[in-house]
Amino acid sequence: MNDVSAEAGRCFGVFGDPVGHSRSPDMHNAAFAALGLPHRYFAFHVRPHALANALTGARGMGLGGLNLTVPHKRAAVAHMDRLSPEAARTGAINTVLIRRGELVGHNTDGAGFLDALAELGGAPPKRAVVLGGGGAARSVIDALRHGEVACDVVWVSREPNRLPALDGVARCGYGDLSDAVAACELLVNATTVGMKGGPEHFVTPLPIDRLVDGARVVDMVYPRAPGGWLDEAARRGARTQDGLATLLWQGVRGLELWLGIALPAAVVATMRRALYR
Repeated sequence: MNDVSAEAGRCFGVFGDPVGHSRSPDMHNAAFAALGLPHRYFAFHVRPHALANALTGARGMGLGGLNLTVPHKRAAVAHMDRLSPEAARTGAINTVLIRRGELVGHNTDGAGFLDALAELGGAPPKRAVVLGGGGAARSVIDALRHGEVACDVVWVSREPNRLPALDGVARCGYGDLSDAVAACELLVNATTVGMKGGPEHFVTPLPIDRLVDGARVVDMVYPRAPGGWLDEAARRGARTQDGLATLLWQGVRGLELWLGIALPAAVVATMRRALYR
């Protein structure tokens, strides 16, 4: 384990568009304070056309590390010097390690999702439905396929024919969603529906009434909208979770990459309190 107490102050941050809603600065700055480190974490509003220049600037300035959120997770792949196995498989990056001028793309979203899913209890799912065609959906599917138990996945998108063919993953449009949901143990929304700046409604209403008793339902968007579709799923007996839990655990894994340490449980608890404050 590295001795982080003697480190000089460094800058970390998240690139996104939009990014004003991000709670990552709260979480990471709370962790730095708990660890007694002089580092700071900021949210940077980076438009898609400026991503390449922003990454070049991060490299030149020697930033400690970066997170990437919508819409940069897939576009950033082309600007990395190296990719982790998870990032290479998914074609998406949420965490950038900057070392000696080299940008190394990682994807901690999938592992963070599984960490968060474990908080809902129950055995690893055998059948899941994942909504969305972007980087978040790809990370979730990769984690489910490479987890403790390989999970069969139905991948739902407005344009299913444009999704890559993956082993153990069936692709379908929203017109087939009702039948898919009726046979699943886990439903995950990895679209931008409900996100600030994103659409307010799904392509078609989600068939919550088709969920089996005790199904797990996860919305990668946060914070949870009072009276929204997650609350409806909970009323029907589902175990539900919004995106804050995944945000926490992907952040824990990313911070451990940047600092080269295993975070103490007390620091993780501090990060959680900062997110849910």
